[in-house]
Parts: sequence; C-alpha cells; structure tokens
Amino acid sequence: MKKFIAAPFGNYIKTNKTISVSGSWTIEKRTGRIIQIAKTLRYTKRGWVNKIGLRNPGLQSGIKNYQNGEVFSIAGIEKDDWRVFSQKLPENFNLEINMSCPNIDKHYIEGIEDFNNESREWFIGKISPNTTFEELEKFIKVFEFKQIHACNTLPIEKGGLSGRELIPYTTKFIKHVKKNYPHIPVIAGGGIYTTKDIEYYRDIGADHVSLGTVCFNPLKLRKLL
Repeated sequence: MKKFIAAPFGNYIKTNKTISVSGSWTIEKRTGRIIQIAKTLRYTKRGWVNKIGLRNPGLQSGIKNYQNGEVFSIAGIEKDDWRVFSQKLPENFNLEINMSCPNIDKHYIEGIEDFNNESREWFIGKISPNTTFEELEKFIKVFEFKQIHACNTLPIEKGGLSGRELIPYTTKFIKHVKKNYPHIPVIAGGGIYTTKDIEYYRDIGADHVSLGTVCFNPLKLRKLL
C-alpha cells in the first residue's frame, strides 16, 4: 500500500516514504492563492472548508518543477483544456486528472480520452463524492484510468468540505470499484487521521491511501508515515 500526499500539500511535503501529488495545475496561472486561503480556509465542526479554487502559477511553472516519481495533478476549467494538456505534457509524466474541484463553475471532460498513457505508471481519475456509478463507468472504460482516487472534497455552500464526512462516500466507491472493476486500484482519501483509518480503508479493499487535511498537523502526519 502506497501513501500519497494529496495536492496542494504535495507541492511542499516530499518524503521518501510517500508519493507527492503536485498541483492541481491549470493551463493559465490563477493568482491569489494566499488571499483565498486567508479568506476561505476554515475549520468547522464538520471538518475543513475551503474555497481556494485551483489557484496556481500555471502549467509551464508546474512542468519546470516536476520531479520524477511524483504525480502531476491537472484540472481543466475551459472546454479545450484537456486537449491542450494532452499535447503539452510529456508522456512519461504521472498524472492525476482532477475532474472534481467543487470551487469551479463547470467541469469539462471532453478531451480526457486524448491522453496516451502507455508509459505512465499512474494515470489517476480523481472523482467527486457526487459522482454517479454511470459516470464512473465512463471514466474507467472511455478515459481508461489506471487508478481511481475516491474522493475529492464534498461541495457545500461555502466551498469544499474535507474530513470524516467523506468516509461514507469513499467507502461506497471502494466497494463498487472492487466489485465491478477488480483490476482497477483504488486510492482512498477522506477522513484519514489515524492508522486505524488507514486500516479501515485497506480492509474494505483500498489499494492505496491519500493523505490530505491531516497534513495540517505535522505530528499526526508523521505517525501515519
């Protein structure tokens, strides 16, 4: 079982015991990350809430800083973005396709099928808690994802919610994928704060885990590594 450091934490946390996920990167830069973090990142009784909205320096900056072995998370926010990504990204980059950020207005998926993934070890589809099983079938059969990451933050009025409320959603997807697509590895994310959480996901079929908001607490994170 491998442990991933989820984006955006993977931009900063890099260890020899984990796989860092950088990004998520968009074609053009989206400024204002620090301001959005200060304005929207809040801890509530339900968990962490943010409305950062894919703020990042842009694709070219990400490509320059890519390190072998990492996973490069990308997000399409305009209609032709996925086709542009498929043309500009080297075929040896490990990719996570972020189709599920709750803080953008519309999710486009046209063009994801254009990626050539024969030489990629990781070609991950990161799905929303609200993904339907019908949508998931298309993601696996048409886009040919090699792994599924379940799941991104839960869309709520004030942004994206992370934490233990995601566990039922992640559980549902793990069981569904392992039953219907047993050849597809599942990366479980959501509500992981202790080794017992990792053991729970492993016991119901997860192949790997993704560590996200626990990264806010370095002491807790260290215990998981």
